[in-house]
Amino acid sequence: MDATTQAPTAPGRQEPLLKIGGFTKRFAEVVANDDVGFDVMPGEVHALVGENGAGKSTLLKMIYGVYKPDAGWMLVSGQEATPGSPAEARALGIGMVFQDLRLVPALTVAENIALALPTGPRLKIGALALRVAEASERFALGVDPTALVQHLSIGERQRVEILKVLMTGAKLVILDEPTSVLAPQEVEALLGVVRHLRDQGLGIVIVTHKLREVRAIADRVTVLRGGRTVLVGADPAAHSDDALIEAMVGRSVPPLVALRDAVDTAVPAALHLAGVSAQSDRGHQALHDVNLRVYPGEVVGVAGVAGSGQRELCEVATGLRGVSSGTVTLAGTPVRSPKAAASAGAVCVPEDPVADSVVSRFSVLDHMPLDGRTMPPSGLGIAWAAIRRRTDEADSRLGLRMAPRHRKLSDLSGGNIQRVILTRELAIDSSLVVAAYPTRGLDAANVRRTQEVLLEARARGAGVLMVSEDLDELMSMADRIVVMHDGHISGELPAAGFDRQRLGQMMVERVA
Repeated sequence: MDATTQAPTAPGRQEPLLKIGGFTKRFAEVVANDDVGFDVMPGEVHALVGENGAGKSTLLKMIYGVYKPDAGWMLVSGQEATPGSPAEARALGIGMVFQDLRLVPALTVAENIALALPTGPRLKIGALALRVAEASERFALGVDPTALVQHLSIGERQRVEILKVLMTGAKLVILDEPTSVLAPQEVEALLGVVRHLRDQGLGIVIVTHKLREVRAIADRVTVLRGGRTVLVGADPAAHSDDALIEAMVGRSVPPLVALRDAVDTAVPAALHLAGVSAQSDRGHQALHDVNLRVYPGEVVGVAGVAGSGQRELCEVATGLRGVSSGTVTLAGTPVRSPKAAASAGAVCVPEDPVADSVVSRFSVLDHMPLDGRTMPPSGLGIAWAAIRRRTDEADSRLGLRMAPRHRKLSDLSGGNIQRVILTRELAIDSSLVVAAYPTRGLDAANVRRTQEVLLEARARGAGVLMVSEDLDELMSMADRIVVMHDGHISGELPAAGFDRQRLGQMMVERVA
């Protein structure tokens, strides 16, 4: 349908900032979007939700000019628009903050923003810094224009990306899973920023898998499933969580049942850290005299504010990071390298799969032998038929439904990439599972299935060390929760004594 045939806006009603209809996009035999339409009003937060692979990222990239739709129409403030590039989209007042933050770590905030501004008369960096400070104050973002990006937390970098978009003149801001890598405190801060932008009349499209956030921030919600809209512009309050999940995945998702059995502490620990200290990549002390045991058949949850040493803890446990003092043993075997950890039966889901486990030009199938266990000796070649068979069996058994084997990971969303890494690692019969934020970026159905797979590993006798920023997830799955603060184990809560308020207190202050 041509944009000119659309009915005019009724008198007295605001014109939508964005209105699309019939959006369709195919990639060879894959139909990513099929006849999709929705609109966004000024001063509105519109949530876009759906399971991994539902077509959300493709839809956003068409709106932002990265892809050209095969069919459909688009109006921006009532005018027909077909942006052929992100630059054209920005000129129309559309800005997008991607999942993978696109900042240069070695530059300051002001210098990063200068790279995004339209070309024209050169502006001295000092004058630009003043503009950045003024804009930061106007939009309540709290950004220091002189700070080096490499010294900022993930939450602070997120705000820099939003400010960068706003300073290019955006009236419609698209946020693609902005909370997926944030700690709980940073999520609340970001939602506050979104509310402020909405109150200033901007339109916001936010993609999230967390229904708690939809209810906290969204005025309307649109649900995608299989590339099509199944619920358009609905009032979140009129639909229960179960109804929204069923709309997303086409079926109900049963609640998680975590049976906690008694743990045998008389056997050797699956993981034992004794007096472990270790440095970060920047050379400062990241872990301080950490003592921790994870026994076979138990889940030990790790909570803490982002940057408290969780990454280094996981890397030390799997031999990826050396220790400056102390010992690391797996089932009584000393571990000083990734190869030794793998030989002792450890598997690892890393904190940042894209940076740590992905070769972007490789396909899904190409990644399967990269677990370090099935790669044959150099020069013998790879038995691809066997790898494909093993991959299909793992995908079927775990039920995380990976993308087609030929797809390159550079073409996949963060959630789809996460499922590839989860399937590769969790399909292995291991004695220790180290899982850093395993459900990050996953839709509701895959969150639940991932949690079930981890509990199945525990039931088979594996020890599970699980880091998560979702306190509800930790309290529902863990036998014990240890809390990290500034590289120390701040305290521990047993399964019978989980107290959310106490847990939050331990995250922000060190217990003597």
